[in-house]
Amino acid sequence: MMFKSFLLLLVFLLSACQQQEKPEDKLIQKQYFIFGTIIEVLVWHHDEVLVNQAFSEVEQALNGMHSQWHAWKAGRLNEMNKAMRAGKPFPITGEEAQFIEETKQLSQQSQGNFNPAIGELIDLWGFHTDTYPITTPPPSDAKINNFLAQLPTMQDITITNNQISSSNPRIWLDYGGVAKGYAIDKAINILKKHGIKNAIVNAGGDLRSIGSKGDKNWRVAIRKPNSEDILAVITVQGDESVFTSGNYERYKQFNGKRYAHIIDSKTGKGVDQIVSATIIAENGTKADAAATGMIVAGKANWHKIAQTMQLDQVLLVDAEGNCFASEKIMPRLEKIEVVCEVLE
Repeated sequence: MMFKSFLLLLVFLLSACQQQEKPEDKLIQKQYFIFGTIIEVLVWHHDEVLVNQAFSEVEQALNGMHSQWHAWKAGRLNEMNKAMRAGKPFPITGEEAQFIEETKQLSQQSQGNFNPAIGELIDLWGFHTDTYPITTPPPSDAKINNFLAQLPTMQDITITNNQISSSNPRIWLDYGGVAKGYAIDKAINILKKHGIKNAIVNAGGDLRSIGSKGDKNWRVAIRKPNSEDILAVITVQGDESVFTSGNYERYKQFNGKRYAHIIDSKTGKGVDQIVSATIIAENGTKADAAATGMIVAGKANWHKIAQTMQLDQVLLVDAEGNCFASEKIMPRLEKIEVVCEVLE
């Protein structure tokens, strides 16, 4: 009987030691600079060695993306654009083909309001630069109309057997409107591959999360347009993305007039109705593309784009400071100081 009690005590002590020795989760973080912004990766995990292995792979992937998808500097996308504009096919990888096909689908769902094929028009406006604001004059209506006469769309692109080509010589892919979302998705997928279940990848307030930070959810603050003040705070739930697009930080200014950098490909000119669009979606690529599409669609049409892109969590601010929100996003807005018109 004494021997049996001793064994039970030993098992209890061993169990207690194992529980005591179990490493605790902690916050591990890393920063990277890509596409002109800082991307911060925060992981809630106990194994720092495993996390650092994942970080190394994330860093390699993000550095590769910077040279691969830059809209106007030397790299893969630049070579791809030159070939397509010359009417020649260009070999691409399976991963590149998958991303381009995804953006084709997103462009179609947005009814062309998200159009990554208009790099030539963006260059015409002078927005292929890292220095803002731009003070050169805007392009003439004649130059804009000349481009619009052959307006390229993502449907002008054909991918066959990992060869990309286009029938439109004005095609110029510019993924500035979706690059951050794609980069964040790629980082999250790498973390998942390493078995990491709790993390957030944040690029200046645009983010995707998985899991939580222990017993606390990840949270993100949405800025008021043209201000350092907070418009609202959103608690992120599980695996989802929160992206905000604005047309007020990057612009051209000439003779006292501002021209927004987000361009409506139907008119060839910058948009000014909606100045900020926040989207909650299942991944960063979709949320990033949709935020741009909503701003271009404007007050009259944004809800139609929300339907075709299957989005039910949208927050918009117009040039007069008025707030518009979908019914489903309203309960998630914390500390909001403005009254939003709720649209179903």
